[in-house]
Amino acid sequence: MSKSKRFEQPPQPAEPRRGANWFLSPGGGLRTGWLLAASLLCYALAAMAARLGLQTLFSALFQAWGIRAENAHLAPAWARAVYVWHGSAVTVAVGAALLLMAVPFRRVWLGKSGKIGPPGGAFVHAALTGLGMALGIAAAGLALDSMRTLWPLNAPRLAWRQPILCGVSLFAALAEETFLKRVLYDGLRVRWGCVWATAIVCAVFFLSNGGYAGNVISGFNVLLLGALCCALYAKRGFWAAVGLRWGWSAAVVFLMGFGGRDSAVYRMFGVSEQLLTGGDAGPVYGLWATLAFAGALLWLEREWIKERLHINNRRRHPADVADQEKVPFS
Repeated sequence: MSKSKRFEQPPQPAEPRRGANWFLSPGGGLRTGWLLAASLLCYALAAMAARLGLQTLFSALFQAWGIRAENAHLAPAWARAVYVWHGSAVTVAVGAALLLMAVPFRRVWLGKSGKIGPPGGAFVHAALTGLGMALGIAAAGLALDSMRTLWPLNAPRLAWRQPILCGVSLFAALAEETFLKRVLYDGLRVRWGCVWATAIVCAVFFLSNGGYAGNVISGFNVLLLGALCCALYAKRGFWAAVGLRWGWSAAVVFLMGFGGRDSAVYRMFGVSEQLLTGGDAGPVYGLWATLAFAGALLWLEREWIKERLHINNRRRHPADVADQEKVPFS
């Protein structure tokens, strides 16, 4: 062995980039897994804090006033209104907390480009697309009810609370979609790709909307609705997803008559116990919603399905290829 070879220094391992460790990515930012965990934790804590805080406050007030469910109708009008609408006030407070939290978290996920401004896309066209899909699915499910000949249509009317509840559900849908789509979905799509972004957002949507609390059909329908909202957001824009999310909630409120069972529409829908329509439990428990959600999702993602099945062999756009080649858990 030559002298130069004997005293030659062995190759040294490359020095890691500054800031790279188990918590930080090579670029210096928080790794995606930790950022996702922090976002979900703050999402849950903000919702719980707003909900539990107001519920505790209202419980203390009702206890001080001596108002309970069995004597609420005897309370003064102003106290009765507080008792009736305190649930909606809690819902609005939770939505406001999520909206406030979405602003800094989007900046953390997407950097300087993550400033929340007016969402892109045509508002009217996109919102009507989502809203029309939701109401069409609900109306078609109602029309399929073979018990409709027994509905008491002699004096149809709507409960006066329903328009207010629709406004509350619109605000709740706007807040939820802002955080799930403009924070989590956009951030995960850039880092892990569309498939992982959709799967994780659907799981969060399932948990936050109580998909686990019903039966198998309703749980599956909640997942499908979450996936359909993601597809609409990717294809038609933010307002289409909000329109679908709110439209479905409004349709359920309209059909079920929450807040006032004097609605003839509630009585119309409540007479059916069919598996197809969901019966008195609501359309989300019916197989018709499963078929409608799945059909709409397949139609929106038809190009992606064709590519996966090699039905369409056209050349893909470089941006699509780059998006699909992202390595998960980086």
